[in-house]
Amino acid sequence: MSELVEVYRGANAPQAHVVRNFLERAGIQAVVDGESLQNVLGDLPLSWRSSPRVLVAAENAAWARSLIEAVESSDDEPLPEPADDAG
Repeated sequence: MSELVEVYRGANAPQAHVVRNFLERAGIQAVVDGESLQNVLGDLPLSWRSSPRVLVAAENAAWARSLIEAVESSDDEPLPEPADDAG
């Protein structure tokens, strides 16, 4: 990957991974950055600056953002939280 740029900032790590998985299914390689801090602090409230980020190669950023925006603006629940495997 070339230079990585932020295309999404999740409220939590699971949300960021849902977006990463969505982008990868669309053919855009993506990574989640910054989830380690949340793992250390657990459910304590974090500032927006410490929220997990989804990063993609700079040349794919516009495409990734447009996909995310299109899905978020739809009437459906396009990027659902991951299913709880505990129950």
